[in-house]
Amino acid sequence: MRKVLVLLCLGGVTAFAQIGSSPQYGADPQLDWTFGVHRSQPTFSATAVGTKDGRASLVDTDADLGLGRSGSPSGAFLEYSGQAHGFRLGYDALRFEGERTLTRTIQLDGVTYSAGTGLRSKAKLTVLEGLYTYKFLRQADAWIGLDLGVQVLKSELSALTLSGPQASQALSPTVALPQVGISGWSSGAGGLLESRVFYRYFRLHGATSTRYGVDARAYLYPRFGLRAFYEAGTVKAPAGSTQGDLDLRADSKLTGLGLVLRF
Repeated sequence: MRKVLVLLCLGGVTAFAQIGSSPQYGADPQLDWTFGVHRSQPTFSATAVGTKDGRASLVDTDADLGLGRSGSPSGAFLEYSGQAHGFRLGYDALRFEGERTLTRTIQLDGVTYSAGTGLRSKAKLTVLEGLYTYKFLRQADAWIGLDLGVQVLKSELSALTLSGPQASQALSPTVALPQVGISGWSSGAGGLLESRVFYRYFRLHGATSTRYGVDARAYLYPRFGLRAFYEAGTVKAPAGSTQGDLDLRADSKLTGLGLVLRF
């Protein structure tokens, strides 16, 4: 159902962009670059069951660890949007913390924590993204394009027991997720309003990555404006796919507000 809704939005981008809009590609000066900064509110949950490289895992980051957003996560991006081609570089720094008394025995990358143990967990996630877009359907105030790129997730995880035998653990996994999908953009009110939607899907050896979102911008002046966005993603790697005998599932959401500058 989500796929159908996103594709319907993409199909309607061109039609709805005509209302109250005027051609932008002929405007002078041409504002092809956009730089933005933002604050975000991320949510994240994951489960890992099975073994990889001989190390067992049995954990639910929500139910077992209670991981939740920590601090005020921030990010930035730089975009170029030409007549037929565009690219985007993105950065987000996210932090999560949790403290729970375990209600069951869990395993985290080969280390066992018994039920009744107090456990404090912290996670730092750095998200780097590089994306290229080819606009295969174009009008002055709207386009639909093919997205190709990669998203790199650099993690720093730590766990510390608060009761029972003293133990600590630190992990630093890095994952690269290919980005393949479709996106649509439209503008209105003489270029002072912009919106963009995207949907991306990738499958490899039975593992899948899905990501979709919407980005809306309102410019107070031709160069300076406000931005609101929402993104959601799911990664599923069944046992025997890309993570050995480990069954890994993760869901994330990211909402935020920011400032944008066109030049």
